[in-house]
Amino acid sequence: MTRREPTVHKKELMVACPECGSVQGAACYTDRGHRMKGVHQARTELYREQYPA
Repeated sequence: MTRREPTVHKKELMVACPECGSVQGAACYTDRGHRMKGVHQARTELYREQYPA
């Protein structure tokens, strides 16, 4: 069976987060160390700069 790349549902995860330091593909974390459902706004803006629509 061939290996497939994982599906990225949140395109913002394609870049590392400048606010919390999460690497590419990892979720953002709050200041208390809890995993966020969304992503930091700075990460979304960085993604939009690197991958304009």
